[in-house]
Amino acid sequence: MGGRTSIGRGVIEASIESGARITVSSSSQHSADSAVSEIKTLYPSADIAGLKCDLSKITVEEDLEALFNEAGPVDHIVFTAADVLALGVAVRHLPKSSESSLTLTMGSIADHPAPNWALVAFLATGLMGLTCNLALDLKPGRVNAVKPGFVNTGLWDAHMMQDEKLAMMEGIGKKMPVGKAGQVEDVAEAYLHVVKDKNCTGEIIKTRSGQQLFYMPDKIK
Repeated sequence: MGGRTSIGRGVIEASIESGARITVSSSSQHSADSAVSEIKTLYPSADIAGLKCDLSKITVEEDLEALFNEAGPVDHIVFTAADVLALGVAVRHLPKSSESSLTLTMGSIADHPAPNWALVAFLATGLMGLTCNLALDLKPGRVNAVKPGFVNTGLWDAHMMQDEKLAMMEGIGKKMPVGKAGQVEDVAEAYLHVVKDKNCTGEIIKTRSGQQLFYMPDKIK
């Protein structure tokens, strides 16, 4: 859920390369169909379906039930950009087995405070507790979360010009121990890890380019 662009899209592509059958949801059928078409261009043999589910509507629970009923049996659910309130419906469709998993996404702002990000930090911190408690509530099914740091995605394009984004990413990359800001295709591997590892539950997997080794609040504004 949230696989139309950015990290979600990277997770889809990495999953396809691992042989997974994919269902991607988007707020409109047109958007879902476009995502499937784009992915099919890169992976012609991909087993992928696109379904509509607008999480902003008041009928979100009914719409989610319809989504999962149409999608059929699922073994793994990955949330990269979806309201956590949708979890109540989603988890009912997961098999109670260590073969299945739920993977959430949280921001590194929970570890690195910054001005004007208090509400986002509040939500991110809450997801840490939610992940661990759900891992107990849903056992033997597995629940984990991935916590990316700065990632070079299209989401930045809505907030700055391309040259500004490029300059910011280059500046961040110079400070990172790995020499660059996070790349979608690299971060996606963290999601695949928790999906595949049947011994992994209640974990927060961090993929942050070494961001935790220094503090840079001036880059989060």
